[in-house]
Amino acid sequence: MQSSHISSLFILATLGVMGCSGSGATDSPSQGGSAQVGGGETSGGATATGGSLSGGGSLANGGSVTTTGGRSSTGGNVQTGGSRATGGSRNGTPTGGAYGTGGNVQTGGAHPTGGAVPTGGTKATGGAAPTGGANATGGMVPTGGAKATGGATSNGSTLNPPITGTNGTTTRYWDCAKPSCGWTANANPPAYSCDSNGMTHVGVNTQSGWDTKNKNGAFECYNFAPWYDAGTNLSYGFVAFNGANCGTCFELQFTGGSISGKQMIVQVVNVGNISANQFDVLIPGGGVGINNACQYQWPGLNIGSQNGGFLTAANGNGSSAQTACHSAFTSLTNGAQLVAGCDWFAGWFASANNPNVIYKQVTCPSQLKQVSGM
Repeated sequence: MQSSHISSLFILATLGVMGCSGSGATDSPSQGGSAQVGGGETSGGATATGGSLSGGGSLANGGSVTTTGGRSSTGGNVQTGGSRATGGSRNGTPTGGAYGTGGNVQTGGAHPTGGAVPTGGTKATGGAAPTGGANATGGMVPTGGAKATGGATSNGSTLNPPITGTNGTTTRYWDCAKPSCGWTANANPPAYSCDSNGMTHVGVNTQSGWDTKNKNGAFECYNFAPWYDAGTNLSYGFVAFNGANCGTCFELQFTGGSISGKQMIVQVVNVGNISANQFDVLIPGGGVGINNACQYQWPGLNIGSQNGGFLTAANGNGSSAQTACHSAFTSLTNGAQLVAGCDWFAGWFASANNPNVIYKQVTCPSQLKQVSGM
């Protein structure tokens, strides 16, 4: 059954509070020098000079041999080529030392440099296997996270753990009027209300648009429209509710129809002529109830039936209701948030017509407090 709210004036007179709104229905080889000493095989003491042997048949030249031999000892450089360089002395061939230079074979130690095999370590670069890690890109399973993109979660294929609580009912409305919790007499701090553009906050003492009967009053702020948060897999919004103080929050778990098991956290911003355990959810195009301030905020705009709004006017056809909702609110200068509310109702809420709930009181999350100001 659709509900409606009593007027602000009535509340002020009977409850001592002001205003209310209407309602609708997440290396070097070892040195060969030691072989040089072996050169003593050719000439006894000449071994001491060592180099004499290198001089070959030049023994008669004495010292000069030593001098030349000295050069042979330079061939010592050849010794780095290994003991085979000294072997050249045995043949008495000074130039044989060149054989030692053949020790370039040692430099042929280019084999180490030929260590190009390591560089050939293109195997490392050939590590194309890691790049071929197409497995990672093939990680299209995560990207295929169709869950996120498919918004399957928002459509209810994944549900949060169930809650326990009290049985309740829901209706819907959007009467445009300043919330009754927008008065300091009813809440401290009070809920925000906005001017007729639906975006700019006005002073707490500004009269409701329902009372002023013109655009100069205070109205419902457009961002009071409900929304879904994928991070928490919950929807958030605001309600009229008589069984708690302004600013109180409740977690609702829907128990009927296509949204059974889905959950929503709501904050009380209004009271009105509604039943016990009834949550009248603020949904753009949900019905203006008895306090129709929308006629002053949006003169001449078609917003559906008084109780139940666009869905009732469309005889329960959610698609038609969404189309009518878009048509109405896209014509408004700042209507994007209202249109988003239409899409939330047709999408996450699946155009459910007043489903029942299980509810429990919870601590108000920052998402709601930042929007309401309470």
